[in-house]
Amino acid sequence: MCGTSFVPIAEAAQLLETTEMRVLMMLKKNELQGKVEDDSWYVDRSSLQLCVKPQASDIIKPGCGSRCGGCGGGH
Repeated sequence: MCGTSFVPIAEAAQLLETTEMRVLMMLKKNELQGKVEDDSWYVDRSSLQLCVKPQASDIIKPGCGSRCGGCGGGH
C-alpha cells in the first residue's frame, strides 16, 4: 500500500462528522476501506474523500415509535 495514508477511526469519525460506531458500520459494508493494526481500526484517508457524509436518516428509521400521537407510533 505504497503512498496510502491511514487515520485512526476516531479521526475518521470526526472528519465525516459522525460516530465511531457509524464508521465501523461503513467499514463492514465496504463503504470505507480500512485495516486493523494492533487491535485498532484505521481508515484509508483516500476512501474518506470518496465518501458522502452519513445523514441521520442512514442511522435512524423514520418515526419515533413512542406512540406520542405525532407519528402514529408503533414503528
